[in-house]
Amino acid sequence: MKTLVYIILGIVLLVIEAVISPHISLDVLKPELGMPIVLYVTFFLGARSGLAAAVCIGLVEESLSGAPGGSLLFTTMFIYLIAMAMRRKFFVDSKYSFAYLSSASVVVQSLLFLALTFFARGEARGALNILFYTIPNAIVTGFASILLFSLIEQLNETFLERN
Repeated sequence: MKTLVYIILGIVLLVIEAVISPHISLDVLKPELGMPIVLYVTFFLGARSGLAAAVCIGLVEESLSGAPGGSLLFTTMFIYLIAMAMRRKFFVDSKYSFAYLSSASVVVQSLLFLALTFFARGEARGALNILFYTIPNAIVTGFASILLFSLIEQLNETFLERN
């Protein structure tokens, strides 16, 4: 039940981001809102739930973006695999450690996307654009993940933990 609620929350956030982002003139204010959902579900609900969230969020990101086919799904699945490997080694004890994790995942996702476009096309056109926006997007995603973590914790306390 929790997994489904978090996946729906992630999809709603991605759709809202896709609707609002063309109207924002500053490109650095576009956080990656799907990745914190995948990380939260993977770290707190387990491998199966994380896989379901990664596939759903990756497919929604694919459908909402103009990126080469399969690239965002691949990077989301790769981040999921990294999160699964780190799950027992990295302890998320607060919204701030979750923000660090979310920011780092955006940097890794950007570098993976850059590597995919380089290997697929054999050229690095657009690489400077990706590298230029990586750190600002990671910082904004970190701040957004703090709010998202607080929202999810509030959802847990209010609705999902009732007996």
